[in-house]
Amino acid sequence: MSNTRQQILNLAEELIRTRGYHAFSYKDISQKLDMKNAAVHYHFQSKEALGVAIIQDSIDLFKSKEESWDQMSCTDQLLDFISIYQKSKDRKWSCLMGALSASVEALPDGMQDKLHEMGKYILDRLTITLKEGRQKGEFNFAEEPRAKAELIISSLLSSLLLDRVIKENVFDSIKNSIIQSVISNN
Repeated sequence: MSNTRQQILNLAEELIRTRGYHAFSYKDISQKLDMKNAAVHYHFQSKEALGVAIIQDSIDLFKSKEESWDQMSCTDQLLDFISIYQKSKDRKWSCLMGALSASVEALPDGMQDKLHEMGKYILDRLTITLKEGRQKGEFNFAEEPRAKAELIISSLLSSLLLDRVIKENVFDSIKNSIIQSVISNN
């Protein structure tokens, strides 16, 4: 991937996670990267194509972790999963799904489809980890694994949003509550 294309992707992702998808334009990208609008259009013919590429990069990030997760205990998988959200918190960003989901109906169809794919993939992957962890005795929780995965992701996503709004450390409190509510005390 060209350096210019990657710079555009990185900046656009930051803008989505800090401002929202509808709150920036190609002009914002071109000015910040000191290039012509045409250069942005060269790499991404439409803002929808840019948005789809950003979501796909996020899916690819999660998928790239699968092989290493398969070598970890379920506890370590869960902690590594949470660390992805921790990185967003450290940057004072919303998670990508949280930043886009508030206006999902207003997103172009291609982005809606890709966001759906991302949400389903992340939920499915976390559900597998929770199910296996409970079977192995690493985890102890009352809910069905899918319901627990939905609760965990919703909690992490909303804690990042709430951190940005009230400027308190909600994320760490939620993270600790998740860990305490899942990991068995053997």
